[in-house]
Order: sequence, then structure tokens, then C-alpha cells
Amino acid sequence: MGVSSTVTLADSWCLSARSGRRTLVREGDLVALWVTGPKDPGIYEYGWVTGVKPQEPIADSEFVNGTGAPQDKLHYQAIRLGRSGHIARSLMQATPELAACEQLRAPMMSNPSYFTDDEVRGLARLIAARQTAGQLRAARWDTLL
Repeated sequence: MGVSSTVTLADSWCLSARSGRRTLVREGDLVALWVTGPKDPGIYEYGWVTGVKPQEPIADSEFVNGTGAPQDKLHYQAIRLGRSGHIARSLMQATPELAACEQLRAPMMSNPSYFTDDEVRGLARLIAARQTAGQLRAARWDTLL
């Protein structure tokens, strides 16, 4: 069972300074939070990117490789599916559109990983089976169905 609210939650995460992929993310892009590991891996949040900007440094230790530049931080709004409502890796593996997605081929890859257009539509159908139309609209994923 997923969350019952259409309230989106603000969150953020750092993008690897070494990865050229951080330039692929733009404001308005859809986002799905993939959590990997041996226990309950899968998609736990879905929403959209509200911005990508340098992280505000707290201490010198947060600077990247002594360059004086803080890491980029991706900010997003999302709806949490929760542990009991997440899209499990096993379900993704059993879904033809997702069976070859990057999250399954290289689950420990640095952020951000990506879905193809067909994969994200397949994921949207799985989410829609657990969430209301209002929740999909609130997270901006309704346009994929």
C-alpha cells in the first residue's frame, strides 16, 4: 500500500562531481528514487526536478577535490511510495519494458541513472496501479499514461 496523500515532499541529493551525467538533469525532468542493496531494492519515490544548483558549503571538507567548488545538488518534489508500496526490483525484472533498464543492469551506478522513454512509461503504469490519478497528477507523472 502506498501513501494516501497527494502532498509532495521536497528533498535533494548530491550529484557526483566526477560524473558527466550531472549535466543531463534539467528542471522539470521526472525523477524516480532508486534504492539499491540486498534488502528491498526498488523505486521508493517519484516526482520531478525543481532545480540543480551548487550545494551550499558547510565546511571546507565539502569542497570537491580541493577545487573550491561545492558539489551540484539536485532538488526535487516527490511522493513517497514507502516500503510497503515501493516498486520492487523483482517486479521491475518481470516487467518487459523495465527488464533491461539501467537500474537493473548497473544498480550501483552513480547518480543520476536514467530510463528510456519506453521504460519510464512502463514504470508509470506500475506506479499507477498503486497510486491514485490525483497522486500521479501531483507528482507530474500523469502525462506518461
